[in-house]
Amino acid sequence: AGGTPPMLTLRNVDIHYGRVHAVRRVSLHVAPGEIVAVIGANGAGKSTFMKVLAGLYAPESGEMFLNNVMLSDVNMESYRNLFTIVPTDYHLFSRPLGLNITPAQLTDVLRTLHMETKVTLLEDGTFSTLDLSAGQRKRLALACALLEKRHIYLFDEVAADFDPVFRRYFYEELLPDIIRQGGTILAISHDDRYFHVADRVLTMREGGFVEEPSGERAQA
Repeated sequence: AGGTPPMLTLRNVDIHYGRVHAVRRVSLHVAPGEIVAVIGANGAGKSTFMKVLAGLYAPESGEMFLNNVMLSDVNMESYRNLFTIVPTDYHLFSRPLGLNITPAQLTDVLRTLHMETKVTLLEDGTFSTLDLSAGQRKRLALACALLEKRHIYLFDEVAADFDPVFRRYFYEELLPDIIRQGGTILAISHDDRYFHVADRVLTMREGGFVEEPSGERAQA
């Protein structure tokens, strides 16, 4: 993905999800190449915030900017194409949808995810198997996300199903590698032992963000 690295700015963004005030006057600036961890209790609005950020939900009020250009003046399809999302309720299809890739390209990415012996791409373009553990299925979904080669990665509890060894690899090696290749990451996570890899950790409460110093967070 070429072009100017995306810089995102939100100002006083609000959205309701049903009767819930899910995102409440959120203001946030995300610079290219950042790793931002997002934490908070269930129902705090984290997943809804991610969907607003990715352009899947339109804010009811407030402003969003891409590289200082208001989003209303930006082509929304091209904006959404900046993002790849691995949601907590992801669905695996029998083939890598929307990707024109070779078996070798899939194998190469699966190798970085320690999955190259588990799945291959068949001649008809489908995966050789989906009979995988929860952690392996999540890795395959992650492989498809990496193959999209987008600018911004939104991960919603992606590491929750990983075993401890791969979880450490995911945070300490894979995420920094995505950044080195020009990506930006926002990750909803409860893995506080790996928050040191993030540039910032944002706590969401009742739809709004509270940024806490790392020292206070460590004592919480």
